[in-house]
Amino acid sequence: MIQIPESFFSSEKRLDFEISETMKKAWAIQLTVLDKILEVAEHNHIKVWLDYGSLLGAVRHKGYIPWDDDIDICLMRKDYVIFLMALKRELPEYFRVYSIYTTPSYNQPKAFVANRAHVDNGNDPKEKEITDIFFGLPYVAGVDVYPLDYVPSDPDQANLIRNIYIAVYDLAFSYDQYKESGELGSYISQIEELLAVSIPRDDSAKEALWKLADGVATMTKKKESDSILWYPDMAMRTTDMRRPLEAYSETIITDFEMLKVPIPKGYHDVLLAGYYEDYMTPIQQPPAHEYPFYKEQQDWIDRCKKLS
Repeated sequence: MIQIPESFFSSEKRLDFEISETMKKAWAIQLTVLDKILEVAEHNHIKVWLDYGSLLGAVRHKGYIPWDDDIDICLMRKDYVIFLMALKRELPEYFRVYSIYTTPSYNQPKAFVANRAHVDNGNDPKEKEITDIFFGLPYVAGVDVYPLDYVPSDPDQANLIRNIYIAVYDLAFSYDQYKESGELGSYISQIEELLAVSIPRDDSAKEALWKLADGVATMTKKKESDSILWYPDMAMRTTDMRRPLEAYSETIITDFEMLKVPIPKGYHDVLLAGYYEDYMTPIQQPPAHEYPFYKEQQDWIDRCKKLS
């Protein structure tokens, strides 16, 4: 079980970047969630690895990138749903496992394991109990979980799968805009004809599209591939995010703050796919979301207090 010393919560500067006491406590929540996740993975003999900025942080900083505020892990698709169900079964009851396979109306092609379901606005004694467990912070925080799928070795086949995936992903991602414009029905019909599937025309359609996108991502078998990736990266990024399959053939354990964490032995090739060649040289970049992640939650708490 993770032991977080009181000294960890003190604000500090790393690489001239100020990390507040609140952020250190938010990190502590995420580290606690990660520790629990790793326990479940070990208990169920499932391989997981740190990914994205967390992998870079582990290799370069032995912990968080100073200006990062989340934790990412990945695992192979064959273990993904099994792992999500194990997490739901074995994590503390106040944790939450969000995914299209565990949560109705959830619309993300990745999972999120959270320390709690609700932000504590100070009006619920049960939420206060959870807040006390998590270092006095009232926020929802946790770990992103990414499933990795095979990419065809054959360039023509890879391009075909890529185009099909992007078409389904775009329809799921921009579902509300297409619905508002009146184009949704036509696009759904095209997808149905292309893939010989039937998609419901009710409130479950968006969820069905996300699951269909996952289905496209799983069309390639291991024997047809020499690389893997999280398929939404093909839809969202212009860079080639494929990682060599061989990079994940072995796992090594390294430090991440006060935890011991698993990373792929071929981390160099994985980081080359996602970052620049000189990735060991820190370059401060803004995160993909508003920093800090809990700002919107705190704003909501402040509004609740004004109304009470």
